[in-house]
Amino acid sequence: MNLAKKVKQKLAEPLLTFKYFERFIAAFCISIPLLLWMVDAPDDHRFRGSVSNYVYMNKSYIFGLLLTIAAMLFIFNGAVYYKNEQHLNISWHGQWYNVVLGLSLIGVICFPHIEHAVPHFIFAGIFFLGNALVTGIFYKDKDKKKSIFLAILTVAALPLALFHVISLLVGEWISLCVISIHFILSTIDINEPVNYNKSKS
Repeated sequence: MNLAKKVKQKLAEPLLTFKYFERFIAAFCISIPLLLWMVDAPDDHRFRGSVSNYVYMNKSYIFGLLLTIAAMLFIFNGAVYYKNEQHLNISWHGQWYNVVLGLSLIGVICFPHIEHAVPHFIFAGIFFLGNALVTGIFYKDKDKKKSIFLAILTVAALPLALFHVISLLVGEWISLCVISIHFILSTIDINEPVNYNKSKS
């Protein structure tokens, strides 16, 4: 079987396609700060203080483009969950939390943090604290310790950034890495029945 046929056969498997899509979102999220830094290319080769501050770089449209792509990936992923949860045996939780995360990113884009500080930080807070909640609440039973640790790491990054132990960009990058790892963990055994834990209210 030639390579083209193998690729076509793989793409015809909905579970496998879904797994690769989830992992693409993970890789894209992790790469956003690095891509912004590469486009900004400051003379001193330093990163800016936060992801949001890249809206003020010369090629600010790249900031809007990258975050819009990320937002649309989250929203589309939520739609895929909604459409396929029954016959692909995937968790329904992704229906809503991916949509919320995507919409919050759009809010971050629409409200730059200098001109519109209050709505910007509300949307940014929803996204980054939402990452922690999603990771710490919705997980496979076997990933419980990893997920709770990652959620705590995300929450801990925010006060560390506020007290200038780390930059806000590093805190944001940690949050992006955490949600990316969550996506990867959620797809490791995606061909098998999944028992997701949900916190009891």
